[in-house]
Formats: sequence, structure tokens, C-alpha cells
Amino acid sequence: MPKPWGPTTIAIHAGRHCNPTRAVITPIFQTSVFQLLENREGAEFSASVEPPTFYTRWGNPNASEAEAVLAELEGAERALVTASGMAAIALVFEAFLKNGDHLVAPAAIYLGTEQLIRRWEAERGLKVTWVQNTLDLGEWEAAIRPQTRLLWVETPSNPTLALTDLAAVAGLAKRHGIRTVADNTFPSPIHTKPLAFGIDLSVASATKYLGGHSDLVAGVLAGRDADVVACWHLAKLLGPTLDPMAAWLLMRGLKTLALRVRRASDNAQALAQWLLWQPHVARVDYPGLPTHPGHEIALRQMEKGFGAMVGFELRAGLAAGQRFCEALEVITRGVSLGGVESLIQHPASMSHLKTPPEVKDRLGITDGLLRFSVGIEDQPDLIADLEQGFQAAAAIR
Repeated sequence: MPKPWGPTTIAIHAGRHCNPTRAVITPIFQTSVFQLLENREGAEFSASVEPPTFYTRWGNPNASEAEAVLAELEGAERALVTASGMAAIALVFEAFLKNGDHLVAPAAIYLGTEQLIRRWEAERGLKVTWVQNTLDLGEWEAAIRPQTRLLWVETPSNPTLALTDLAAVAGLAKRHGIRTVADNTFPSPIHTKPLAFGIDLSVASATKYLGGHSDLVAGVLAGRDADVVACWHLAKLLGPTLDPMAAWLLMRGLKTLALRVRRASDNAQALAQWLLWQPHVARVDYPGLPTHPGHEIALRQMEKGFGAMVGFELRAGLAAGQRFCEALEVITRGVSLGGVESLIQHPASMSHLKTPPEVKDRLGITDGLLRFSVGIEDQPDLIADLEQGFQAAAAIR
């Protein structure tokens, strides 16, 4: 059972039993293999799940510490860290889908996940139904077939920040005997704990808020012991192992997770409200705004804020979006998110430049859309930088 601690206490102390030394901060166990004191240890370790001191592809004290903390934060029985967020997602696909199965997923979804799904479609005969309106439980239910094995959820979604009622989708899936998976990258467990709403597995790119300093690439999946162990058995064979240094950096980031996420979320709420009043902005997507179509759901399933991701669309379109990003000084152009620094990207000219138009339409990528990962900088400095961007965009004729 999760400890009755707050998230920062959990992040600092929940994994300390994984530290075999007297050091207050767990050292980096930068080793591929550990000494066996007796021959029988080799047999015992090779038959156990995630032994922390056997062989680093199987387990390592640094990974074990991060997994213990992440399991507590997510309210899960077990967690597994991986070499990237996509590695975690790919393991879930490999563990719980087979050729010819059916998957239900949001139409607007992270591009990497969409590309993985397309690969499964082309090579393994995966059937997919895309849900256009994630707020419509009837559309989720109508998508289910006898061959459906997974309902995939992103909430808020990437990049359009659409909401999904986790409890409703989880209840629907349970009635049909279908496993549910939620990509929890955007809210992190500080704002949303998918398992508390009945979701079976929570996955995330730990590169983002969990690490929080834009200096590592990692992933995590968390859920019931049996599900996570099934993914670990695959990871042991396929090798998407998180190296000890990255695991140590992840733990360092987790210790300040709640502080960073809440500060960034407060900034995002204020900036989203400010953006609503800017004449160059056609719309603002942020779950904390009463104008957001999923705001009522966000009030029910998000805690202590509504996240630090803001989407907004410039009226002037493609060229304005490019010029806006190029004029910024404090906010950095970049395709990632979740660091202490603010990042912005213009999908139509950056990450989705070569995406087919019909796919961009389904993903909700318009010419003027900007995806804004709000950092922890001072609000007046961020507002001044955004104003500079608007001035540059206004010069477009």
C-alpha cells in the first residue's frame, strides 16, 4: 500500500531502502555486473525479478530506487524504468498486443505513439479505431470490438490538451474485459494518478517532468505487479535498460518534482488567462480555463493545478507562428517539454512539418498552433517575451 506521505516526502524517502550504503544520497552504481559471493546466488538471482545487484540489464540499485519512488507516486504496486518514454510504450504494446488485435486510441495523440501504432498496423495487422471526441463516452463504447485488447488514453492529450474521463473509460473497459493504459506524461502523478481512477497501467516519458531538467532520457510504466513484471521480462530480453547515471539523475529530479510542477502549473494558469485577452490569439487550450470543454473533468481528476502545458493558436497562421518563435529570448524553441525552462514549438513548421495533411487534421495540428511548455521562470519575464513574439508576428503581411 502507498505510504501516507505527501509527494515530496515520498520522492525524498520512499526509495531509501534501495540504497545499500550509508550515504545520504544513493551513489551511482556505474557497473554492468555485480560480484556473486556464492555460486548459489547466481541461481537465485537468475530466477528472481529485477535483482538489483546481479546484472544491470536485469536491475540496478539506482533503477530500483527510482522505481520504488515512482510506484509510490503513482499509487501502483510496481514500476519499471526504461531507456525512454517510447521504450515504455513499446514494451506495453509487445506485452499486451498480438498480431491482428484491435486498439482504441484518441485521434489527437503524441506523434511517436501514432507512428508506433502505424508500424503495428502495417507489419502486424493491428486494427485501430481513432476516437475523435474523447469527451464522448459513447464514441469510446462504439469503438469496442470483440478483438479489442487495449484502450489507450492521453489526458491531457499531446498536443491539443483534450481531456478524457479516466474513471468512465476505465469502467467501460472493465465491463468488456479490456486493459486500459494512460499516458501520464503531461500531468505527472502530481496532478493526476490514473490508477486511482481504475486505469490499469500508467506510462510516461520520464524525460519530461519527472526528470525535469532536460538532461536525461527515460521512461516509466507503473501498475499491478503482474503487468509490470510481464513488461520487465520483455525488457530483460530486448534491452531498453535505463543506465545507472540516468537513473541517478532521474532520482535527483524526482526530489523536487512537486515543487517544480506546482510552480510551472501556477505560471501556466496565469499565462493562459493572459493569452485569452491577446488580439492575435484565436484560441487557448488549457484545462484550467472554464472555456476548455474538458474543464469539469479536469476539476474532478486533476489535483493541485492543471499542468504546465498550454496550446494557443495565432490568427495569422503559418508564417506568424514561425516568426513568433524566432523572436523569443527567454522562452526556448525546442520540441520537448517539462523542464525548468520554458520551451515552445510550432508543430506545423517543426515536429509535424512532413506529417501528411490528413494526419495533421486528425491530430489537431493547425498552421498557427503553438505548443507552450511553461517553465518556472518569473511570470513578468515570460509575459514580456510573449509580447515580443506577438510584435514580431504582427509584422507579417
